[in-house]
Amino acid sequence: MKKIIIYSLVICLFTSCELVDVLENDPPNNLVEENVVQSETDARALLNGVYTTITSRINDKYYMFSELIPSAMIGSMNGSGTGTSHIQFSNNSLEFDNIYVRDYWLMFYKTMDIANNTIKQTNQLSGNLISETSRKEIIGEARFLRAMSTFDALRYYGQFFDESSNLGIVLRTEPSNFVTRNKARNTVAECYEQILLDLDAAILDAPDYSVTYRASKTAAKALKAKVLLYQGKYAEAAALADQVINDGTTSLAPDFESVFSQGLNSSEMILMTYRDANSDTEDNNRKRFYSGIPPTDNWFTAIMDTDPRKAYTYNDSDILKTNNEEVFRPTYFLRLAEMYLIKAEGLAFSGASLADASAPLNIIRNRAGIGNTSAANIEALKEDIFNEIARELAFENGSEWFAAIRFNKAMLLKPSIISSNQYILPIPEEEINGNGSITFTDQNPGYE
Repeated sequence: MKKIIIYSLVICLFTSCELVDVLENDPPNNLVEENVVQSETDARALLNGVYTTITSRINDKYYMFSELIPSAMIGSMNGSGTGTSHIQFSNNSLEFDNIYVRDYWLMFYKTMDIANNTIKQTNQLSGNLISETSRKEIIGEARFLRAMSTFDALRYYGQFFDESSNLGIVLRTEPSNFVTRNKARNTVAECYEQILLDLDAAILDAPDYSVTYRASKTAAKALKAKVLLYQGKYAEAAALADQVINDGTTSLAPDFESVFSQGLNSSEMILMTYRDANSDTEDNNRKRFYSGIPPTDNWFTAIMDTDPRKAYTYNDSDILKTNNEEVFRPTYFLRLAEMYLIKAEGLAFSGASLADASAPLNIIRNRAGIGNTSAANIEALKEDIFNEIARELAFENGSEWFAAIRFNKAMLLKPSIISSNQYILPIPEEEINGNGSITFTDQNPGYE
């Protein structure tokens, strides 16, 4: 068996480190224990490697596919490309050997692995080389990033919508190596438990919010509110979203256009990718060649047709919001408007009054210039909340796709979706072949 050992931290952080054919090679993130992290500077460099994994051109599957794949699956984008592997997403007919299904999976686990190495190596650094405050902040930030990538992997590859399901993902909470790589799938409940443990740690120890492109206590609270919503813990989700709204770290932009025209200085961005003139290059930002195209006539274009936000969301040839060259084409993971919509959804589904559940929704509607909801009952309000999520958050981290699943609307909106099996992607062939604790009998339903 061939052996590949990485002796340099730089190789791990700034090359693709792809887990190719794990039956033949040791995992490339099998870092040598000695002398990897010798100082606080090294620990921060390792942490920066997690962000590099999310945002680099080599690893574009995370930042770009979080827009393309879910939008193609629900039809808010007409497609993400012309090849067979791309068309499978648009047709909701995924095959387990789809190369992008594989690459997306690897991207999430690569992010987890570098976060795990950051946590382990920073924990092992002696007290005379790092202050306890710095240690806690670095680990807190890494635990947020591990939670985010774990949650994203669960949303795409596990039955996240059924907490009683055994079909979660493979939880990775320690660095991958020859000993740890064989691991069975966890239950959905176990996945949510680990995600929330990491987020609670990040809320406690991550740095305070300071910039839009780093993890923070605020980002951890925002992501936890989102996770609670997916779990169906509606009242808790609404309450935590309200905390984020009122904690004073971010504020709504005065109008929808301003949300996306200020780049890294947007007042309501909680977490986005770092992009500037130097990083928006052919070598580093694949969105310069964005393969997503505007939707044709369907449910999405119908609700966007007369909405004032359409002019800043897409046109006949481009997706304007996320491929905006004036602010260097960032990707948006969390922003304050989403907290208002989580609050509205959480209240509407937890028995709150029509007036209380309408209030946060109306703030976003009025900012957009469409006025208060006219819903006369909670069921009508739920319809307005879904439509507002799609109009306000389209192309942002799968918001409209996952909302369609939560609101039980996916099969109504897209005829090619006929089963809940199509809500998640197949476990990639490479994972089944390379993980000794998973077999083809562990594959997601509909992909056997």
